[in-house]
Amino acid sequence: MKAKTPRVRREPSRIAVFSPAMKLVGVCASMTAAAQMLKVSTSAIHFACNGKTPSCQGWYVRELDNVIIEFPDDLGTLRLEDFDNLNGTKRTTYPDRGTRKI
Repeated sequence: MKAKTPRVRREPSRIAVFSPAMKLVGVCASMTAAAQMLKVSTSAIHFACNGKTPSCQGWYVRELDNVIIEFPDDLGTLRLEDFDNLNGTKRTTYPDRGTRKI
């Protein structure tokens, strides 16, 4: 019996980054780029995108597969809840004050 080889994506998936206040603040070209920007591991971004963890160091990240974002209009105005509704997913989030470290 042969061992299964892991599936590898040919193209990186774009990642939407939401602030602790749940507003869109940026889009990264890949999970690796998002991990470098947030100074975390790529697996932490992967777990947050797949829903295994609600956030990554207080930042919410989502994959941009089916949702079209209009730049620059959506930056700072698109809320995480609206994004999840457009994507058809239901995710757990923290209260805004629960993620702040200031």
